[in-house]
Amino acid sequence: MSISSFLTKKFLKSLFFPAHNRGAALPKKLVKLLKNPPGYWDLPELPEIGSPLSQSGLIAKSQREFSDKFGAKGCFFGVNGASGLIQSAVIAMANPGENILMPRNVHISVIKICAMQNINPIFFDLEFSTVTGHYKPITKIWLENVFKKLNFDENKIAGVILVNPSYHGYAGDLEPLIDCCHQKNLPVLVDEAHGSYFLFCENLNLPKPALSSNADLVVNSLHKSLNGLTQTAVLWYKGNLINEGNLIKSINLLQTTSPSSLLLSSCEESIRDWLNKKSLSKYQKRILEAKSIYKKLIQKNIPLIETQDPLKIVVNTSKAGIDGFTADNFFYRNGLIAELPEMMTLTFCLGFGNQKDFLNLFEKLWKKLLLNSKKSKSLEVLRSPFKLVQAPEIEIGIAWRSKSRSIPFSQSLNKISGDIICPYPPGIPLLVPGEKIDIDRFNWINNQSLCNKDLVNFNIRVLET
Repeated sequence: MSISSFLTKKFLKSLFFPAHNRGAALPKKLVKLLKNPPGYWDLPELPEIGSPLSQSGLIAKSQREFSDKFGAKGCFFGVNGASGLIQSAVIAMANPGENILMPRNVHISVIKICAMQNINPIFFDLEFSTVTGHYKPITKIWLENVFKKLNFDENKIAGVILVNPSYHGYAGDLEPLIDCCHQKNLPVLVDEAHGSYFLFCENLNLPKPALSSNADLVVNSLHKSLNGLTQTAVLWYKGNLINEGNLIKSINLLQTTSPSSLLLSSCEESIRDWLNKKSLSKYQKRILEAKSIYKKLIQKNIPLIETQDPLKIVVNTSKAGIDGFTADNFFYRNGLIAELPEMMTLTFCLGFGNQKDFLNLFEKLWKKLLLNSKKSKSLEVLRSPFKLVQAPEIEIGIAWRSKSRSIPFSQSLNKISGDIICPYPPGIPLLVPGEKIDIDRFNWINNQSLCNKDLVNFNIRVLET
């Protein structure tokens, strides 16, 4: 089967990204555009259109309009995912050799740009649930303890990165966290890839969006948590702690010089669609329906995990003695395609399409899964071996470029990693270049490999001693 053939394959139920549910919730204007002759819309950067960095043209006009609407200093559309804009924000925040404070559940794109630019990550750990294998949302008290542990005299910090919400939908109160950082004159970048729609739904008892919480830089994915095409994203900036000129230079450095006009149109239409009262009402109704689905599944004794994102249905499969990978394989064979399997859980993304038939279908398949699967009593996730505040033993940029050799992970104990070990999704690094593979880290990653095929019998690059 060719790639093009697979792209037309039908599934019984698609509960994965992008959130437009295979076109069901794409903006009407974008659908109309796609009905033109194939490629008719594939235009270069004509003066009338411009680019995300142009001072004039239709794109610049849209970016100014949306910035004014949401009280931002400015914004930029992106066509190489939230990852590309997050990396641009990191470069704008820190110079080579400087430190950035970030949580352990930061996205792999941050680690890559730190390695490329010789920016030093200082990690802070988060509260961890061994029941789910997930990090819990950060609190103000937790961040204050991190600050107490961190020696600011020895470690000059250029800025702070926060992830809110997480891939699974866990979210905390951002504003007091950002206030804590601003009191130390630290700019804050919020990776809000999974919470874009929060910006439009402050009346639905959802987490307060990062932009309204005074974040300096915010990156939203427009395909994960709005209804844009894959690769579309937007970066917002406000306040005076980020140099606008540096931000423009960093975006110019990393973004393609030939951005897709289709994807740029998708950026515009996915935001404008939510500003339309009729469309907004429809999407808000979908969110309320998602909340109802969650309540009804709970009433049917299906072991769901509560998160702050109603569009994420996170099933604690381990409560039934089934690992998430086995459950995912079963659902896939039966035409119900999930977003993210893990050792203890299986996550579904409801998206913005109509999901009224999901409830009965899921209940039916769940009962079938329980009847046909072998149960295990030994499912567990070891507590992560990280200290509250910790930096790699060797600077990440140096480790990335140092001479290394590939060996089986089973032989890597007490060696220094030259690799990023990062199962995707969710794209959270377990190990980064420069970190030592001590006994606790070694055992922890081996534990992760019990059900994750990506971590079985794999090789890792370690630094030459």
